[in-house]
Amino acid sequence: MDFVISFSSIEHSGLGRYGDPPDPIGDLRELSKIFCLLKQGGLLYLGLPSGSDAVAYNAHRIYGYIRWPMIAAGFEFLGAFYGPNPTPFKKPPPVLSVGNYKQYMFVLRKK
Repeated sequence: MDFVISFSSIEHSGLGRYGDPPDPIGDLRELSKIFCLLKQGGLLYLGLPSGSDAVAYNAHRIYGYIRWPMIAAGFEFLGAFYGPNPTPFKKPPPVLSVGNYKQYMFVLRKK
């Protein structure tokens, strides 16, 4: 595939909220499926909450310094969008303080 779009989905995988069985690496399993579908150089538009690593059980995960490298493995970071700002961040946004997070749209390219 040339591209995949996922917004507010991966962070819920494996937490059992939507009938899926609990799986501590459910999000990583789903992302590995997407990785397999993408051709080399394919784009992934990935909307995830970013902040200090946390699990708001059983609602969602928040991705920070620990979990983000697992998500981004095998991808090149191209940019990130947030809110109404049409200009992307050219480097990964900073991790926010505990209890705060933002839902970014990350643009990644498969290496």
